[in-house]
Formats: sequence, structure tokens, C-alpha cells
Amino acid sequence: MRIRNLTVSNSRLTEGEYYPFSIIKKMEMGRESYYVMQDPLGYKILMPANFYTHYGFKPGQTITCRVDKINCNGRMYLEPMHPFYKEGEVYDFKVSDKGVRINILDEQEYFLLIKDVFDQQWTVKVYSEQVIDHTSGKIRCRVERIKKGKLFLGLESDKPLHEGLATGKRYSFTIIGERINPQDKLAYYVLKDQQGNKHLLKKKYYTHYGLKKGLEIVCRVDKFTSDGYFFLEPENPWYKEGEVYEFKILELQKLNFSDGSLQNVLVLDDPHSEEIKVFIEPGQVEQLKERKTVLCRINKIRKSRLELEII
Repeated sequence: MRIRNLTVSNSRLTEGEYYPFSIIKKMEMGRESYYVMQDPLGYKILMPANFYTHYGFKPGQTITCRVDKINCNGRMYLEPMHPFYKEGEVYDFKVSDKGVRINILDEQEYFLLIKDVFDQQWTVKVYSEQVIDHTSGKIRCRVERIKKGKLFLGLESDKPLHEGLATGKRYSFTIIGERINPQDKLAYYVLKDQQGNKHLLKKKYYTHYGLKKGLEIVCRVDKFTSDGYFFLEPENPWYKEGEVYEFKILELQKLNFSDGSLQNVLVLDDPHSEEIKVFIEPGQVEQLKERKTVLCRINKIRKSRLELEII
């Protein structure tokens, strides 16, 4: 087995956990601005600054950040805690405008424009015309999620009807077209369920699936997202969750973190998509070092990526 040693410039912290970080300075790299952050162990990491200009961060300040994600290359992504709002909590917001518009699915959609404590303006999707008619001044919203400094909000008293679809279940959908979302500039498949309701599926995760207009596909309903749509996961054309498959071993990567810790990553070949990276324990290295292939169970498929368990 080929072994590669890779250096990772940040410490090995835990994904989803919160840590104090010190802001060393703000720096410019090309057209982008970054905060140079120091973690609790004294190692440095860059965090994009443009998402958080309204937070009022300054060099020398210590802030709490969530380790939002650690990818298989060891790179760490931070989400600083909002100075005022917390996810899952309900707050009063000032209503600056309201109205009706045609959304990306060519459907009529009610909305409110609200302002937060920093005078930042956000759009809140509304499911009832009565809410629009009877709303003025202030309204209570739940902070569903905070990502890259953006508030994802839902009205406390207004929830959508989830007729026909249940989280965790699988349903048939027909692809009826493609659209570019003007908000994020990304391409989406437009799907129609058996009740005639339309749904969105982000195209970039499934370009290798061979999806096209007119095709009927089966999707798992994962959840109802904070932007007002169901998150759908199409069935993978080659793999099924819970089944065991043989994968070719490409190499073992040893990620050497700045704090001296080590993470072993087994890189596997997927003939249908990108390489698959699986975290493994030191004891598994000895078991696998003479192997050319390995058996893995598909624990989950999300955004077309395989989450594997080595058998």
C-alpha cells in the first residue's frame, strides 16, 4: 500500500464542538479578507472576514467558534458565534417590508423582509396570506441556522403543511426541468411529486447520476430545510445503503496536525465518482497494509457521497 505523509496547518479539534479563538489580526489576500485566528493550543488558522463584518470583530478579541466542518484533508472550517442570536432561540425582529413574489418554482410565495439588531436585512418565507395581512411593526422568528454570518429564520407561529411527504421515507419524483437559483447562482433540478408539488434538487452533487428531464427517480426525504424546501437524496445508481461492496485501495494518507496528533485516512477508488476517504484507527493500518481491496458497508449516502464502514 502506498503511504503519503501530509502536513495539516491546524490543530486536530473536534467537529461540532465550541472553542475559544483569539483574533490575531486581519489580513488581505488578493480580493479576500481574512481573520488570522489562534486556537486554544496556540496554532493559527484563517477565517474569511467578509461574512462577519457586521459582527464588529477586532484584533485582540477572543471569540467562541464552532468547528463547523473538518474535511478528509484535515482542513477545518469555523463558524463564530453570533454576538446576539443563538440557533434554536426565538427573537423579535422589525418588519421593514412584506409582499408576494414568484419563486424559482414559478409558484406564488409570501415573504417578509425583516431587520436584525445590526440593521442587516433578511427574507423570511411565509406560508399563510393571513400572516402577511396581520403583520406590522415586529414579528417573532426562530433562528433556525446561522451559516457564514447569515441568519436563516422561520416564523414562530407559521409552519408549512407537509402533506404527502414524511422525513425518512422514499417517494417517486419526475424531473420536469432545470433552473438557476438567482439567490445562490447554482443550478437545480426541478422535481414533481405524485401530488403535483414541485421540489428542488441541487444539481452539482449529482452530475454523474445521468439525471435529465423526463426521468422518474426515487428520493429519500431527509428533512425540511431552513430555506423552506425539502432536502431530497436520490437513490444512487450503483450503491444501496446497508449493502456491502468491495473497493480498491489507492493509498493511505497520514495527516500530521500542527499539535502533533495524527489521523490515518484510507483512500478508496470509486469507479463511478470521486475518490472516497475513510478515517481509520492505528490498529486498522496493520490489518490493511498488505491488502489491495477492502469490503465496506454503505452506512449512508448524502449529497451522493458515500459514508463507509470497513468490514
